[in-house]
Amino acid sequence: MSIRAAVAAVVLMAGSAAAGDLFPFTMPWNDAGTGNITDISAWNDKPAGAKGFVTVANGHLTAGGKRLQLLGVNVTFGANAPTHEDADIVARRMARFGINIVRLHHMDTHNAPNGLLENDRITFNPEYLDRLDYFIAALKRQGVYVDINLHVGRTYPGFATWPGGDNYFKGVDHFYPQMVKLQKDYARDLLSHRNPYTGTRYGEEPAVAIVEINNENGLIREWGAGALDGMTEPLRGEITRQWNAWLKQRYGSDAALRKAWGARSEPLGKEMFTSGWQLQTLGGAKAKLATTAAGVAMTMESKGQEDWHVQMHQGGLNFIADQPYTLTLKLRADHPMSLAVQAMQTHEPWKWLWSDTIKVGTEWKTVSVTFSPTFGETGARLTLGGLGFETGTLEIAEASLRPGGTSGLKPGESLDRGTIAISEHASRFSRTPAAQRDWLNFLWDTEVGYWREMQRFLKEDLGVKPPIVGSQAVYSPAPIQSMLDVVDDHSYWQHPHFPGRPWDPDNWRIKNVPMAGVENGGTIAELALRRVPGKPFIVSEYNAPAPNDYQAETMPLIAAYGALQDWDGIFLFDFGGWNNNWHTDHIDSFFDSRSNPVKLASLIATAAMLRRGDVTAAAPTHATLPDRAAWIEALRQSAYPPSGANFGMPKDAALARSVGAIAGSGPAPAWPVKSDTGELTWGIGGKTVVIDAARSKGLIGAKLGQAYDAHGVGLELTEAQGDWGVLTATVVQGTDFSSPGRILVTALGREENTGQQWTDASRTSVGRNWGQAPVLVEGLGARITLPVAASRVTAFALDELGNRKAPLPVTGSARATVEIGERYRTLWYEIVVK
Repeated sequence: MSIRAAVAAVVLMAGSAAAGDLFPFTMPWNDAGTGNITDISAWNDKPAGAKGFVTVANGHLTAGGKRLQLLGVNVTFGANAPTHEDADIVARRMARFGINIVRLHHMDTHNAPNGLLENDRITFNPEYLDRLDYFIAALKRQGVYVDINLHVGRTYPGFATWPGGDNYFKGVDHFYPQMVKLQKDYARDLLSHRNPYTGTRYGEEPAVAIVEINNENGLIREWGAGALDGMTEPLRGEITRQWNAWLKQRYGSDAALRKAWGARSEPLGKEMFTSGWQLQTLGGAKAKLATTAAGVAMTMESKGQEDWHVQMHQGGLNFIADQPYTLTLKLRADHPMSLAVQAMQTHEPWKWLWSDTIKVGTEWKTVSVTFSPTFGETGARLTLGGLGFETGTLEIAEASLRPGGTSGLKPGESLDRGTIAISEHASRFSRTPAAQRDWLNFLWDTEVGYWREMQRFLKEDLGVKPPIVGSQAVYSPAPIQSMLDVVDDHSYWQHPHFPGRPWDPDNWRIKNVPMAGVENGGTIAELALRRVPGKPFIVSEYNAPAPNDYQAETMPLIAAYGALQDWDGIFLFDFGGWNNNWHTDHIDSFFDSRSNPVKLASLIATAAMLRRGDVTAAAPTHATLPDRAAWIEALRQSAYPPSGANFGMPKDAALARSVGAIAGSGPAPAWPVKSDTGELTWGIGGKTVVIDAARSKGLIGAKLGQAYDAHGVGLELTEAQGDWGVLTATVVQGTDFSSPGRILVTALGREENTGQQWTDASRTSVGRNWGQAPVLVEGLGARITLPVAASRVTAFALDELGNRKAPLPVTGSARATVEIGERYRTLWYEIVVK
């Protein structure tokens, strides 16, 4: 279907919609821009790399001596290899929305035709490679850089996975030599390949802005997630060998190791369990606790929404930090279960003093565990949980908790014989604190060795010129990632949760809430508090996934505060076309953006705030990262890569000033939180974020009927089905809102596919019922007042292509007022100041 025919069909459908309803709004997949106000492709320098390689200078990405800030998207699987015809169209379409980099993601996950590899998981498929080459050349012509990902989802041939382990061998591929070799071979084959359409090897291609070694991958993080606990041979044997060699070099003998670890055996003290078990259920779960001849039995009758929604506990327990305690349980179940055991606080922030996982079988088994709490606590509790998704019966015949026990070295362990066992995450606190720190230091050193060797290989052996990213700071501690050229991170607001099996298309949920105005800054604080001051920082995956009703806030919100924090790039995940079907005209997944009119329409305001620099960066912080010992201690307590929040930095500080993975102190900023630059305010009226920069104005999470004066520009939401919306006004041409120029206004609210069906009244899932084309959107009403005479102003509603389709009345005298509304059946408008 032609663009003109597609638009005509949509206009006919829109005309039949009743007032107040959602209406169709389709941005054709092959609309490459027409030079109207919604086409900002001229902002890209063409071709990408024309001014030389992307480099790092003064803590930021640069190109040709100028600062380079990136607005990117991800493409995944088959989308990395569109047909030549589609590649030209997609590249042009990306550029018209202000996109200047594409992250080539998951090329290695599937076999061809949806991936680069043949069935042997080693050889490149020639047709896929040709299409990839052409796509990169097409992007380059449009001024769009690429970020080449190396290892993402490749399963290394010849190795078997294990229950609870990662299918992509995350963490393991840091220490197992054959897997490291396979990574190097893949990198050599790809980065030494000469693109016939550009004539350049990828390692020497100036349009390649970034090369990323290993997506969402870190040894410490995978250990902390328990993914290495069930590791099989020969992998377990190899890391055990490396662990014992590390200890041997550090201590030399059993005697020195025993002394350093404080290995000891203390007699068991008085019984600490003095009351019976208490049952707790949440999230709709149903369970009952009954006394039996043997002891007690807990029967789970129906599942909850989280694994902790069924638990039983004993309270009133007092723990001393680093002292040994011995827990003994005799239990069985009517089918095999994994029982989560924690000593934990009974108040916010509900921190764990210790945790473990016990495998429960159908026969009676006595389990005895000695642990040392990470910190002291009075009035704590011992919890048996992780059963929120279970049904069936768990029986406990004996339960005892007593101070004392044997801690440190286990029977049969000897450094001289090389038999010191690795520390499994599930039982990590059975070691003394000194031993726990040693294990984490070993993992730290192993990670550092991996990243440094891979970076050396790329730079020295292959001659790769673009900057190198290792992984993400939420997967590998920020100090380790700062050893590479660029620090990266990922975050999602209300990522779908799968209470059963991962990525089950029928059984998933989202929390359908907005982020604008929430306490602690949501994902903004999470990301900002992992930045390393003085290093380029990008966020190569970000989204508030569909079908969230508040997707409109996604990119304007992260761009405004990313600009405040002076980040170097933000990438939307993803653009779509994952199955190489670029022609789809409805939202076909959580992350699809190519057919998502609300997200696409928001990109121009996003590009202006981030790339053009409309939102001013806060004064940089010159603080340094806490030392390694502080990071190790934070990891010992949480087993999760820390951020500035672990070192006392208030999360709300990210809404006001430059922060990072640094120590902080003092109270959080006053509410609502105004940035030090004065251009951003978070939480006005409890939920609204106001953007007030010279060329960018906006309300995110706006409330009906509340007018805001943004330095002479009046903004007010007048119509919205849910008393919520996103209103932006961007000077696309001109210097400010009172000078001659052109202003793009976007008014964004709810959207959904035709026929989309929620599975519950709380709108947390649609299961497989995503619906079909066309996409339906909400038409917001708003009032925009400008600091210029009405006689100087004309205004227009725009169609799906961004072309003018209807004039708007302009009222007022000394100050022009433009009113928009649902009756115009559009998401964007143009205002011209003469």
